[in-house]
Amino acid sequence: MLTIKNLTKSFDQTVLEDLNIQFIPGETTVILGPSGSGKSTLLRTIDLLETPDKGTIEISGEKLTFPRKMSFPELKAHRQHFSMVFQQFNLFPHLSVLQNVMEGPVQVKKVNKETARREAILLLEKVGLADKQNEYPQQLSGGQMQRVAIARALAMEPEFILYDEPTSALDPELAQEVLQVIQKIAQDKKGQIIVTHHIEFARKVADRIIFLENGQIYFEGPAADFFDSSAERIQKYVQQFV
Repeated sequence: MLTIKNLTKSFDQTVLEDLNIQFIPGETTVILGPSGSGKSTLLRTIDLLETPDKGTIEISGEKLTFPRKMSFPELKAHRQHFSMVFQQFNLFPHLSVLQNVMEGPVQVKKVNKETARREAILLLEKVGLADKQNEYPQQLSGGQMQRVAIARALAMEPEFILYDEPTSALDPELAQEVLQVIQKIAQDKKGQIIVTHHIEFARKVADRIIFLENGQIYFEGPAADFFDSSAERIQKYVQQFV
């Protein structure tokens, strides 16, 4: 269980204000909301790419209370619960596809190289890229690179995979390849937290929806309740994508 209490984050102005949320392992939660509502900031504070101004983050019995200065060992320990998939893939250009997927388990988790290699090949099969294992990122399409990034995230065996607009840099056809992989992971009951603007994808994949507006939670609950909601604000948001 990932529990967030009283989470607040400001830059020049308040971006997240006193948020209280629980994320359940094995569920896929989709974070929706208009631009500037704090969606990506919430995701980045979960992984401590941004440090909260106040509040608590607790996962698997480990609780962090803010404000605090995080040591490197504390950050490393916290981040082992998560894997982040970014908009721009962030693959290592000098490593092959297979090496990209192996790198985290070998370097961070100290997994034996042969074991990491076997697991990486299985994950590349899962995302439909086993035939690309010896190629390099620059030889791949954007959709293929993002699928490698997802395989790399899975290789770390996190409690939650965090996705920050994973298809925003892709054209619709390549985006669909990525969305299908994420949907398979949801069916496998892996914990996922996804920031996206793809309403129909959210409808297909989400167990729960969080709708943010002006840094606050406007809706939190089962996906079916969100899409069946009679609230004017939610209907207006959903209908703009129809």
